[in-house]
Formats: sequence, C-alpha cells, structure tokens
Amino acid sequence: MKYFWPVSNSLAALYGAGVVGLAAALMHLWTGLDNSEFGRLLSAICILAFHALALLTIGRQLAVAVLPKLVVLCWHCGIWLFCWTLLAGVLDLPMYYSAVAPLGGQTLIIGWLMLAISAWRKETK
Repeated sequence: MKYFWPVSNSLAALYGAGVVGLAAALMHLWTGLDNSEFGRLLSAICILAFHALALLTIGRQLAVAVLPKLVVLCWHCGIWLFCWTLLAGVLDLPMYYSAVAPLGGQTLIIGWLMLAISAWRKETK
C-alpha cells in the first residue's frame, strides 16, 4: 500500500496525456468516421478526461481512509473497461468486447456513489 497513491496519480497523469493524444488523433480521423463512431470516441475522451482530473484531486489529498481507495480502484477499473472498449471498437484494437462497456460505466457509477457515502463517514486514523 506504500505505492498506492503514487501509482494512482501516475496513471491519472497518463490518462491526461492520453486525452490530449486521443483528441489530436480524433481531429485527424474525423473525416473517416461516421457519426456513431465519432460519438463513441468523443464519449471515451470526455470520460477519460473527467476521471483523470477526479483521480488527481482525490490523490492529491492522500487520504488514508479505505473508502476513497476503493473509489479510486473503481474508477481505474471503470476507465479501463469503459474507455478501452469504446476506443477498441472504433479503432479496431485488440480485445474488443462490446458487452464490457456497460460494466465499466456501472463501475464508474459505483465509485461515484461510494465517494458520496465517504463524505458522510467518519474515518479514524
């Protein structure tokens, strides 16, 4: 657990770099995409960008409580399941399983609900 927050913050920073790269790639791919593919890519980029910032915000607090760590784990899993599935489907990347995207979205939602609960819990150090 010594490296939990440094690893999480590093991953979140890489997600941020990925957002910039994906946005640039999207501008070059725009003409070859139909509306559905464009929408999926844009959705993946937005979810990735928003959660990268949320992860960095929580990670900078260096919370010692268990629930924020579970929130962060849910978000990392949800990002990979949701965003990767959308990107893999549009860009013909390996390991594309369309049924995984809803599971990723649900994992992200569960993380947000746990964050809401953690605001009302008193954690002891």
